[in-house]
Amino acid sequence: MKNQFINRGGLLLLCLTLLPCLGYAMAPKAKYKNGSEIVKAMYKRWEGKWYPNFQFEQRAIFYENGQVSKEEVWQELYSQPGLLHIRFDGFESGNGAVFAQDTVYRFQEGKLAGKMPQVHPLVLLSFDIYFLKPEETIAKLNTLNFDLNKVYETDWQGRKAVVVGASNPEDVNSPQFWVDKERLYVLRVVTNSKGSVRDVEMNNYQFIEKNWVATEIVFKTDGATTLREEYFNISFPKSTDSKWFDPENFSNTRWQ
Repeated sequence: MKNQFINRGGLLLLCLTLLPCLGYAMAPKAKYKNGSEIVKAMYKRWEGKWYPNFQFEQRAIFYENGQVSKEEVWQELYSQPGLLHIRFDGFESGNGAVFAQDTVYRFQEGKLAGKMPQVHPLVLLSFDIYFLKPEETIAKLNTLNFDLNKVYETDWQGRKAVVVGASNPEDVNSPQFWVDKERLYVLRVVTNSKGSVRDVEMNNYQFIEKNWVATEIVFKTDGATTLREEYFNISFPKSTDSKWFDPENFSNTRWQ
């Protein structure tokens, strides 16, 4: 009986000794308190590691009433920060757009068809966020009406995600962006323009040349798919020419 008591006492002491360790091992990871923390975490994780230049082609598949209406092949080139040149259906078409200095320039048949101020949310959250100081990214997100005080965690396509801009899954209309909790890249961006909700999914991430790349982008407007982009001929140039992002040189720009 005495030995039994000692054994039980020893077991109890062992349990009491291990409880702090077990508690530490089982404690949940700290949650992000707000969107600013997520932005800072994304920047810290990939600073100096994310690709500064990104070149690719894409199949642009357009939809109307649930059916494919047309397909084109686009050429695109990104350079940090905030520079994006898009050619619609080949360089010779003369159609495309240039994003530079938070302004979009649209071209038709080689001529400037219009320009307007615009912070491109997909460029900001997919690329620029890893190059701009977090304070600058946060300021731009505020101009896009993302409420950085609202966050919650959920699952997205089998992975843990952090949602910034909404407090619960029932809110599907507020501007919000979804981030892979582990890898800290963007998964989804929702914007709202005067009641029209645009939902963009960054899908099929692949690890290419040691870089994470979303190779399929799906655009939905008010729940209906309007455009699907499939990326191919992906590369990561070591350098780009600043003239390629100068609207004055649109017609003469070639990078292939």
